[in-house]
Amino acid sequence: MNKKILLTIAMVMVFISAIVVATTKDKNQERISDINDYSRAYINNRQARVNKEKENRDKLVKKLKGVVCWGGSNTAGEGSTSYIDFLYEDLKNLGYDLPVENKGIKNESSVDILGRQGSIPIVVSESAEIENSNNAINPIKVKSSNGMATNILCGNKNPGVNPCVINGVKGTLFGETDEKDITKTSTFYFQRENSGEKVVIPAGAVVQTEGSDSKYKDYINIMWLERKGWSTPKELIEQEQKFVKSINGKYIIIGLADGDDETNKEVDRLMEKTFGDKYINPRKLLVEYSKQKMDKNTTEYNREKISKGMIPSDLADNDGLLSVTGYKVLSESICKKINSLGYLN
Repeated sequence: MNKKILLTIAMVMVFISAIVVATTKDKNQERISDINDYSRAYINNRQARVNKEKENRDKLVKKLKGVVCWGGSNTAGEGSTSYIDFLYEDLKNLGYDLPVENKGIKNESSVDILGRQGSIPIVVSESAEIENSNNAINPIKVKSSNGMATNILCGNKNPGVNPCVINGVKGTLFGETDEKDITKTSTFYFQRENSGEKVVIPAGAVVQTEGSDSKYKDYINIMWLERKGWSTPKELIEQEQKFVKSINGKYIIIGLADGDDETNKEVDRLMEKTFGDKYINPRKLLVEYSKQKMDKNTTEYNREKISKGMIPSDLADNDGLLSVTGYKVLSESICKKINSLGYLN
C-alpha cells in the first residue's frame, strides 16, 4: 500500500514538474520573442533615425552651399598648403562635406581682393572697343572704382575673376605682369567668349567678375585682408564693411597676423568693436596657443615675441605668413567659430 502511494505521489510530482517546465519554457520563449521584437524595433528605429539625420544633413549641406575664402598671401597659402585645406577636413569631420573655395592670391592688396569679390568693383577706366570676333584680343584699361590702380591677374592662379561680363559681353580678362614689379599689372586685355556685334564699352562700365556672382552671397564668406591697400585702421574697417554689406550675413573677418600688440592696438580695437564675435585675431589666437606650448625648448627669441603679442617664428615668419601648424590652429578656430555662430544650422 505504501509503495502504491509513493508511486502515485512520484507520478504526480513528475507530472507537475513537466507542467512547470513547459510553462517556464513557454514564458522564456515569450521573453526571448519579446526581446527579439524589441531589438528588431530598436535597430529599425535607430536606422530610421540615422537615415533621417543623414537626409536632414544632406538637405542642410545643399542649403549651406559652401564656404568661400577671400584674401591675399595667407589665404593663398605657403607652398601647397593653406588653412583652407584644413578647414575642409575640419568641417567634414563635423559631418558637413561642404565645398571650401580658395579665392586667395599672393601679394594682392585689399582693394584688388575686394575688386575680385565685387564689393569695391573694378571698372573700365577708358572707353574701349570689343571686336566682333571671339578670336580678337582687345586692349582694355581697368581700375578700381575707388580710383586706385588695380593689379589683379599678376600670377598663374587668379581665382575670382574669370569668366567675367563687361557691358553685357561675357569673356576673359587677361593681365600682363609688369617686368619690373611682379606684384603689378602693366596691361589688360579682354577676349569675348562668343562672336557677335562690335561693341564700344564706355568708361565706368563695371567688370562683373566671377567672384561677384550672386551665388557667393549665400556662402559662408571668410575675409582676410592683410597690410596692403589701406592707409589707416579706419579705412581698413570701411573696406571690410563694404564686403559685409555685399553678402547675406554669414561671414568671418580675420585680422592682421603681422606686427605686435602695440603697433596693431587701434586696428584690433576697431575690429573687435565693429565685428564682435565674427572677428578672429590670429595673433592673439596663436600667441595664446604658444603660451600653452612653452617649455624649456622655447627660444629666448620666441619668448620675447610672445611677450609682445607677436606670433613666434615656429608659427609664422616676420611678415605674418603662417606655417603649416599656424594654418592648422587657425582652421580649428574658424571651424569652431562657424559652428558657434550657428552658420551650420
